[in-house]
Amino acid sequence: GSYISKAKQNGQLTDIGVYFRDLQYGPTFGINEYAEFSPASLLKLPMMVTYLTLYEDNHDILDVSIYYTGKYESDLTQSIKPNVSAVENKKYKIRELIDMMIKNSDNNSYYVLLDYLNEISTDTQVLRDTFIDLGVIDPQTELDETITVKSYAGIFTQLFNSSYFSNKDTSELALDILSKTDFHDGIVAGVPKGVQVAHKFGERYDLVSNVFQLHDCGVVYFPKNPYLLCIMTKGRNMSDLKNIVSGISKMVYKEFESRRL
Repeated sequence: GSYISKAKQNGQLTDIGVYFRDLQYGPTFGINEYAEFSPASLLKLPMMVTYLTLYEDNHDILDVSIYYTGKYESDLTQSIKPNVSAVENKKYKIRELIDMMIKNSDNNSYYVLLDYLNEISTDTQVLRDTFIDLGVIDPQTELDETITVKSYAGIFTQLFNSSYFSNKDTSELALDILSKTDFHDGIVAGVPKGVQVAHKFGERYDLVSNVFQLHDCGVVYFPKNPYLLCIMTKGRNMSDLKNIVSGISKMVYKEFESRRL
C-alpha cells in the first residue's frame, strides 16, 4: 500500500488495480480490484480460449491454414511492439497465429483469427459466448470497453483449476502457450530467474489524455504452490509503469516466500 501511495505522490502512477490469489490454499487479496481499465491486448486471451473450445470438438482446427492478406489497419498504437508478427500474403496455420497472438501479442494474428471466427460462426457468436462464460466484458469495440483485475484474474483461475474446458489437457495447453509470452518487463521481472509465469500483458496509450496503461496478469509457478497475480496500471510514462508492475511482483514473491500472506 505504501509503495503504491508513494508512486502516486511521485506522479508515476495515476491508477492501479491489484489482485492476488493463492492457487493452492485459496487466500486472496485485492487493491482496487473493481477499478476499470482498457483491456487492450488482454482480449487476445479470450480469443485463444474460443479457438481451444472449438478444438475440443474438432482437433483438426488448429491445423487449418488461413491466408493473411495484410489488410488490417488499427487505430491502436503499440508502445511495446511484437517481436514476431504475421506477414502479409502468407498462409498460417491457426496454431501459429495463436502462438504469435499470445507469445508476441501480435495484432495482425488477432484480426486474422477474428475474421475467420466470424466466417465459421456467423450464427453462434462464439467469441461473445466465451466472454460471457468467462465472466468478463462482451467487447463491442476495442477502444471503449473496460475490464477489472478481479474479472480478468478469474480466467486464469478457471484455466488453472481446469474448470473451463471439458478436457484437462486443453487447460494445460492454454497455460503452456501463455508461459511462452515474451514480455519480461512486468511480473516476470519481479520473480527469480527460472520461475515459470503463464501470463498475458496488455498496453494502451491514449493520445488525447496522454495516459499509458500497462497490465500483466498470470500464474506464477512458485515451487509447489503456484499463485495468481494480476496488476493493471495507468500513468504518464510506460517505463515507470513497467517498474511499478515488476516492483509489486517482486514484493509479492518475497512476501509469499516468507509465508506472511
